[in-house]
Amino acid sequence: MFHWISLALAVTILPTFASSQDVVVQENLYYHYQNVIQSPNQLLRKSSNGFSSFEQGIFVDALWDLAEDGSFSALSFLDQEIPLHYDLTQKLRLGILRIKHKRATNLPAELSVEIINALQSPTAEIKIIYLIAAYQDELIASGETSLVEAAKTHKEYFDIAMDQDKKDDITKDEIEDLFNNTPDVTTYMNGEYVKSVKIFMFCRTNRLYPCLMVMKNVHGEAVRDEQGVLWSHKSLASSARGLPSYVRNGNTPQGIHTIDSVMPVADMPMAFGKFRRMILNFIPKSADEKLIKSLLPASSQDSDWWKPATVARDIGRDSLRIHGTGKINLDKNTPYYPFMRTSGCIAQRENTYDGVTYSDQRILLDSIMEAMDLQPTFESEPSIKGVLYVVEIDSTNAEVTLEDLALRGIE
Repeated sequence: MFHWISLALAVTILPTFASSQDVVVQENLYYHYQNVIQSPNQLLRKSSNGFSSFEQGIFVDALWDLAEDGSFSALSFLDQEIPLHYDLTQKLRLGILRIKHKRATNLPAELSVEIINALQSPTAEIKIIYLIAAYQDELIASGETSLVEAAKTHKEYFDIAMDQDKKDDITKDEIEDLFNNTPDVTTYMNGEYVKSVKIFMFCRTNRLYPCLMVMKNVHGEAVRDEQGVLWSHKSLASSARGLPSYVRNGNTPQGIHTIDSVMPVADMPMAFGKFRRMILNFIPKSADEKLIKSLLPASSQDSDWWKPATVARDIGRDSLRIHGTGKINLDKNTPYYPFMRTSGCIAQRENTYDGVTYSDQRILLDSIMEAMDLQPTFESEPSIKGVLYVVEIDSTNAEVTLEDLALRGIE
């Protein structure tokens, strides 16, 4: 039997806010693990006791995605026993993954007991609670009802249900207030985003339909074209697997994100397009989410519409980007044609369709730099900074238009 692998790299645990250097380390490690998992060289799969929490999480991410894609090598890894030295969260994720892919009928008994004991603590880790809530159907079907009931004793368990039910949709007045009266960012993160843009991406609840971005420049003014028409830009925030935002590879979470520079190179054009992809981060966790609320007008601070991003953050989602793609959408009947859906990132149109060549990532990069009073050059791209608001305006089955926004006071 093979052991679970480790990589002897000098890496640090990434904070919620990840710099471009951090995400390069994380991304390289992710793809290294995917290559190792699929390698026929058995020697690469030997383990080490120095497998850090950071490495464990990235390894399980890599394994998870390969398993979801049906990789035989990944599925064969799931036939192994869950490593005892792993963090409890990662052991639970591996247990869920084994159940999902029929590599086990239930969790190991000792793992169930360990999780229930952890859940009985008043300081139970929220990530464990959210994971159980997100995969409750699989866990209940496998007989783990005691574990689910233990998780339900924590109020955070029901954040997932609220995300699913969308009980507190944003109102027309809240949308208008959000765009017109968004607080400045002078004090947020010690002024790090003072010279940045604000992008508002308005979507439908049904993410099969394209969203629409509008933007405020570094001076807090709505960006407009030469005719005074509000600048707008189509995007897609839809999971290729049709998953909700609180699970890995789900829709881009509704709420607030930051845009923090670009990846150093456009090194994977088939997956991510010809242009450098922008890095998205969640707003760091704070007491009573004061950091997030500092970026919201008073009318939204007690609402729930922005909370899916906090749930996605706390369940452990990361590596979100804004990018194009080299892939071609061959199905004109898809509501999002000619976009391609992603693993949770915000997609831009690329390639040639019906005689029209799209380079939307290039347009977006240049538009942001111009709104920041930067020259739209390759050298300026690493300076890109912004606050991104992802907002679902209603459940209409149609792409969002400027007319939709005008009805909500944005014009």
